[in-house]
Amino acid sequence: MKIIAYITCFLCLLLLALNKTEAQVCTGSLGDAVVNISFGAGTSTPPALPASTTTYTYVTTDCPNDGNYTIISSTSNCFGGSWHSLTEDHTPNDANGYMMLVNASLTPSDFYVDTIKALCANTTYEFTAWVVNVLKAGSCSPNPSRPKLIFTIETPTGTILGTYSTGDIIETSTPVWNQYGLFFTTPTGTPDVVVRIRNNAPGGCGNDLALDDIAFKPCGPKVTTSVLNTTITNVDMCTGSTTNTVLTSVVSSGYTNP
Repeated sequence: MKIIAYITCFLCLLLLALNKTEAQVCTGSLGDAVVNISFGAGTSTPPALPASTTTYTYVTTDCPNDGNYTIISSTSNCFGGSWHSLTEDHTPNDANGYMMLVNASLTPSDFYVDTIKALCANTTYEFTAWVVNVLKAGSCSPNPSRPKLIFTIETPTGTILGTYSTGDIIETSTPVWNQYGLFFTTPTGTPDVVVRIRNNAPGGCGNDLALDDIAFKPCGPKVTTSVLNTTITNVDMCTGSTTNTVLTSVVSSGYTNP
C-alpha cells in the first residue's frame, strides 16, 4: 500500500510540474522581436541608464563593486582574475556592443526596471533576457554567492501578469550566456507593461552578472497548410507549369482575431 501511495504521489507531482512547464510555452508561433534592448554600441564611454531604471550606482570602471553597475563592451581580469574576461557582449554581429555589468547589492533588490510601451493589448508575448554569471568556477570557494533572478511582468498599476525565477545560475569555467524568460498576456486596454528583474540572492563574494538583449516577441497562432481537400503539405512544380494548386490553412484555436 505504501508503494502505491508513493507512486500516486509521484505521478501527481509530475503532472503538476508538467502543467507548470506548459504555462511557460507558446502553443503557437513566435514573431520577430517588437522590443529589443541591447544597451547600444560605440567606442566612447556610454551614459548611465535613466534613474528610474535602476537603484544601483553607475560607475565607469570596468569592474564595479557591490551595488554598482556599468555599461560596457568588454571586461578584463576583474578582481584578480576571479571574474571571466568578456571580450564582447551577447548580441550577435554587434561590433563594440554594450551590455549591463552588475555587481549585486548585499541585499536582494530590483536592479533593472523598465516600462515597455505600445504593445498590442490582449496579446501573448514572450519576454526574455540573456544573462551570464561572470564569476569563474572555483572562485569564492567553497560557498560562492550565485545570481538568482526573479523576472516579473506587471501592469503600470501593479497587477502581476507573470513571474519567473532563474534559480541559481551556476558559475562555469568559461563564460556561458543563457536565455531566461516567460510568456504573459497583456490585458484588454493595457498596451504598457513594467518589467522588473530582481536580484534575489545576497551579495558578497559572487552574485555578479552581465545582462543583455532584453526582448519581447508576440506569440501568434500556429498555421497548418496543405493542398485543398488533401493532406499533402509539399508540392513539386516545374518551371512553366500551368497546373493550378489551391492551398488551404487551419489557424490554431484560442485566437479570436489572429
